[in-house]
Amino acid sequence: MTDNALKAAGIAGMVGAVLWSIGDVLIVGGTANPADYPLLSNTYASRISFGALPLMLGLPEQRLALGALLNNLAIPLYLAGSWHLYRGARPAGRALSFAILVLLMCGNAWSPLGHAGFYYIGRVYQTMLAVPPEAHEALLALGDEFNRMLLIAWLLPVVTLGCGLLLLCAAILTGRSAYPRWSALVINPFVPLFIAAAGSILPSPLGPWFHAAVLNVAFLLIYTASTAGSMAEKILSIRS
Repeated sequence: MTDNALKAAGIAGMVGAVLWSIGDVLIVGGTANPADYPLLSNTYASRISFGALPLMLGLPEQRLALGALLNNLAIPLYLAGSWHLYRGARPAGRALSFAILVLLMCGNAWSPLGHAGFYYIGRVYQTMLAVPPEAHEALLALGDEFNRMLLIAWLLPVVTLGCGLLLLCAAILTGRSAYPRWSALVINPFVPLFIAAAGSILPSPLGPWFHAAVLNVAFLLIYTASTAGSMAEKILSIRS
């Protein structure tokens, strides 16, 4: 593999993170006042388990669709980025580095369904605002079914990616990777928590946007750190 290919894979991960962050903001980055939608935020609030709904209120269908499709189209960039991180893990040994690669590749491959599913649930509840009350029961039941499916589709890639990053972080901390130990401050599965904490103190609309894109902002930091400076040089010294 050429040095340029490795750099390009790291940049692909960065671009993928930017596009996924934009997609997150488009689909669950709304800032509407829930009080403007009393049917959903009051009348049926106790029967709606879909926690992201307040972040989707008032968003037009075209924006939701673009947010769902953009991330689906951008996933090959994340798959390339997974290979980039794998290269940084190679000194840790074949078994551990391969496990990291498989977890990252599978997690990213499973991500589009867990993301696009928000579109369909959001549209179900938005439709309730435009149909007769007689249809509400059926839509509430459908929304609940979709939400149960979404929990599986969303948690599967999140847990898998988290495990992959946890293994990579362990390899870094033990000095077995191509990264310096201090890089574990950035390349670890807990970065989203710090980003979420920072986003919680930001005013609207920045706060909701950070909340929506927290996972992919974390990956942007990870890929940027891995691709830039001395870490990249150290990874590039590893030959296939």
